[in-house]
Amino acid sequence: MFFGYVRISSKDQNEGRQIKALTEYCNELKIENIHVDKQSGKDFEREQYQALKNRLREGDTLIIKELDRLGRNKQMIKEELEYFKNNKIRIKILNIPTTLMDLPKDNDWVFDMINNILVEVLSAIAEEERNKIRARQAEGIAIAKEQGRYRGRPKSELPKDFEKLYKQWKGNKINATQFTMLLGLKSRTTLYKYIGRYEES
Repeated sequence: MFFGYVRISSKDQNEGRQIKALTEYCNELKIENIHVDKQSGKDFEREQYQALKNRLREGDTLIIKELDRLGRNKQMIKEELEYFKNNKIRIKILNIPTTLMDLPKDNDWVFDMINNILVEVLSAIAEEERNKIRARQAEGIAIAKEQGRYRGRPKSELPKDFEKLYKQWKGNKINATQFTMLLGLKSRTTLYKYIGRYEES
């Protein structure tokens, strides 16, 4: 089955451009449903996106216009792509031509190759983004220290066992979902807030 996903950042914006692009690309393909969210891409706690994930099954194809329609956080997008890859759900992104290749039947390695390319590209972008954030934070901390204004953040603000689990997550021994569950948090959004706070300090 073919599904579409559209996201706009606010109710004032119009989703028509994205829907038109999806339907024009699909042409004679039957899209079972196009799910539309009208909210920020800061996390994946969106009603229609979660409904879409509950419908997607192995062998299905998800079509989106641009990668950032999934969300803004590159690390979180990477994890979503890994979820789709692991569940053998294909993603077609209209502004990434490699993802639109027609796949020969029974050639799963081509499917895996395309998904791996997406994940690796996002991994590189996410790492570069994290490095830039750390560099800016380090510069800000250095200036604050020079001016005598830097006090750091007390570790008591972090959940119990956070540092130990953080090292396991950084070493790819656990994923973000497991990290979230082990800390007893309600969402990965909260987890990433703690990660940002920890890395900043």
